[in-house]
Amino acid sequence: MTTCREVIQSAYRRSGILAAGINMNASQAEIGLELLVGMYQNLIVGGMFGRATEKFLDSASAYEAEEGQRIFNKEDATITLPVEVRDDDGDMRQPRDGAFITIVNPTTGVARQHLYDATMGQWQDIHSLALSSEAPLSGRYEDHIKNMLAVRLLGESGQPTPLELTRSEGRARLALSTRRDGERRTGTGVYL
Repeated sequence: MTTCREVIQSAYRRSGILAAGINMNASQAEIGLELLVGMYQNLIVGGMFGRATEKFLDSASAYEAEEGQRIFNKEDATITLPVEVRDDDGDMRQPRDGAFITIVNPTTGVARQHLYDATMGQWQDIHSLALSSEAPLSGRYEDHIKNMLAVRLLGESGQPTPLELTRSEGRARLALSTRRDGERRTGTGVYL
């Protein structure tokens, strides 16, 4: 597994912003972490890990979330993240790699997004990532995560993105969108 610091440092090098052998400073690390968190948020919101189903909680009773849910927690219920989920055949399994759960407090407008990393076997709160945290999905998609972040770093610094890095970022998005660990969830069409 790779820490967020290692992902960010490598992304700076891939982008050409930092030369080999030069370490990022505290300001660069902070910007890199902010962009890494934003990248994960954009992947979730953009549907890279499947479509969200919405759940509205109107009581304060405890609730176990399901993968792929966006939960509006109106009454501040205690929400737990699943260790196992029931698949369509009724069998229990661990959540899919890249499964997400978003918990929204409609009163404050604060959303907490969680990604499941099957390599680590745990949910990660994207908003609680630190430089020393394991980077979500880096066990299987380390190069892809680094390339995608490198493109974001170049955009943030106002520098042009080299064609090869643009292609690598496109391959990264393709790899994440065509994961082979299970069916992608799609919405149900309703025709009137």
